[in-house]
Amino acid sequence: MDEQEVSFTAMSHYFAALSEITETQAQRATSDEQSQLADYYSQVGQSFPVEGGLDPISNDEFCFHYQVYMSQVEKLYQQDYQQGCEINVWAISGLKRDEVRNTAVLSWWLDAKESHGLGERLLAQVINDHLPVINSENLYREPYTVRAESLPLAELQDRIDIEISSAQLLMFWEVKIDAPEGKNQLSRYAKLLETKRRMLSPNGSHALIYLTCKQSASQGDDESSGAYCLSWAQLRQSFLTVCQTLPIHSQSQQLLNQYCQFIKRF
Repeated sequence: MDEQEVSFTAMSHYFAALSEITETQAQRATSDEQSQLADYYSQVGQSFPVEGGLDPISNDEFCFHYQVYMSQVEKLYQQDYQQGCEINVWAISGLKRDEVRNTAVLSWWLDAKESHGLGERLLAQVINDHLPVINSENLYREPYTVRAESLPLAELQDRIDIEISSAQLLMFWEVKIDAPEGKNQLSRYAKLLETKRRMLSPNGSHALIYLTCKQSASQGDDESSGAYCLSWAQLRQSFLTVCQTLPIHSQSQQLLNQYCQFIKRF
């Protein structure tokens, strides 16, 4: 409390208002959760007394009212917990920090034809946020293909983590979590990208994306390769942008929100 003096009456009114706000909050379980929380904390902030100079509240009195407040918070948490709001299917699926498994899941999200039902929206958001060289409109002009663990042009020594291609688009994704970057790896991928672009989509957009925890490559390699360095945090922010537009509590929204929470650790 920073030794600020407030009256006991004012504090009593504060905790009474807080209790009423909390009860109202619990009754609005079907409304938008984010709007709920913003409104809740706004009301809490407005209810806190700011006057001073009156009889100070004792430590015992403050502790009592604080315990009442925390019991209300605990009740709300337990309600959410019992409804399964703390479940994260990605955290319990065994993905951990395994790059092959995480690459497979990411390629699923980026594929417009997959069962998440979001179409091109996630890939388009990443492109619009971070990849100015790519025209996201190409995603909607014709179907594109997503391949995980691809071997472009049957180059066995250079396996691409994710390849996204159509007649108007060619993207190579190199996905890193903990593994080190190979020597001249991005430069080799850039040459492979250029070769395949000339053969399959000479007039289309193309890009080499290096997805990593720290948003950087070995010194000089990203410059010589022309790779776009993208962090997991940036990818997560783009995915969250889409997530916030989805119907609350829809299955796609819940799975995407859980995924964004999961990759926050990368």
